[in-house]
Amino acid sequence: MKKIGIIGLGNMGEAILKALLNANYKTEDIVFYEIKKERAKYIEELYRIRCLDSYGDLIRESGYIIVAVKPQDARQTLTGIAPLIDEKKVIISVMAGIKISNILSVTDRPIKVIRAMPNICAKVGEAATGIAAGKGIEEAELKDAREIFSCLGSVIEVGEELMDAVTALGGSGPAFFLFFLEAMIDAGVKMGIPREKSKAMSIQVIKGTIKMLEEEDVHPSILREMVTSPGGTTITGLTHLEKKAFKGSIITAIEKAAKRAGELSSWL
Repeated sequence: MKKIGIIGLGNMGEAILKALLNANYKTEDIVFYEIKKERAKYIEELYRIRCLDSYGDLIRESGYIIVAVKPQDARQTLTGIAPLIDEKKVIISVMAGIKISNILSVTDRPIKVIRAMPNICAKVGEAATGIAAGKGIEEAELKDAREIFSCLGSVIEVGEELMDAVTALGGSGPAFFLFFLEAMIDAGVKMGIPREKSKAMSIQVIKGTIKMLEEEDVHPSILREMVTSPGGTTITGLTHLEKKAFKGSIITAIEKAAKRAGELSSWL
């Protein structure tokens, strides 16, 4: 595989770096560039990975350039690297909402681009990453990209037209789920369960449910029916959630997040 260069070592850039090292990628095959000097020094000392002095140095050494900066920093970063990219280099963008066409509008000529959208669960090797290949990407290059992001968790290949939906479902999804988990914990506290015990019980409920889904290999609605007895406690609670349009509210939240992801392309 070509050498990997990472631009931007914030939370996601660091998560990618850590996952690669945990997957036994060699330190000499990874380099990075981080504009914040204190952050760069911290990453360099912690992971023993070289921080290069400029975009140019990184691109000269790297075959795959992972751009992990915030969308609002996209133009400055892409403008800096565009003149240095040739037909042998592959840009892998993990910038939320930034389309391949947006990137090409800055480079002003055809280059190889792959979009990837991992989520924060990359920190523990359980990310759900959507990837989409631009024009000119060879099968071997797409395979390498899948291999890179499989170090972070599962990889789902989609058409680029679905990447905003992937950003909302995968990228924002953990926050929506955690919001629900907070409500479970607070409900336990309201009913008199000490907070730490309510937290432990709520987390175990979620963990056990996910494990059952994976091992039973059934649709969530089937599993839900298994714990919904006629006239019981569960159906009473579910009826209240239905009256409050709980499912519809979640769907709408994800749709709104996807719409916002599309709007982020305005940074370019």
